[in-house]
Amino acid sequence: MAQDTTAVPGRDTVRFVHMPYDTFSALVRFENKPYIILFTASWCVPCQRIKKEVFTNPQIASLVNDNYLAYYIDLENFDDLEVNSRLFHVEQLPTIYFFDPRSRLIDKAVGFFDAHYMWRKLREHIPPSQRGADWQGED
Repeated sequence: MAQDTTAVPGRDTVRFVHMPYDTFSALVRFENKPYIILFTASWCVPCQRIKKEVFTNPQIASLVNDNYLAYYIDLENFDDLEVNSRLFHVEQLPTIYFFDPRSRLIDKAVGFFDAHYMWRKLREHIPPSQRGADWQGED
């Protein structure tokens, strides 16, 4: 299964998969990779800052794109809102859920955070041999 990367183009950005959630669930089983889900909305200023400041960081993009699947749920979209109310019940934005390859929720991040925080969270959930270089940004 191929990823539709039209949602966030570019080499130094996280490539979010853009497809119906049921199709994404099938992709997760096929790829057997951990994944993250970003819960967002256009009116959410911290969500937009995370997209702009965190998910465009080359270190974050490399870590996610090499080791995770990334999906977003737009809580302004009727279908995504239904998926959230049926499966996740997220009430605060932004929220990022971290799942293992078996779709078990293993971590979450709520509210605004910087790239270094996200980088540390991402590295916690992959084997040390896949973690790559240490943080190169400012703390």
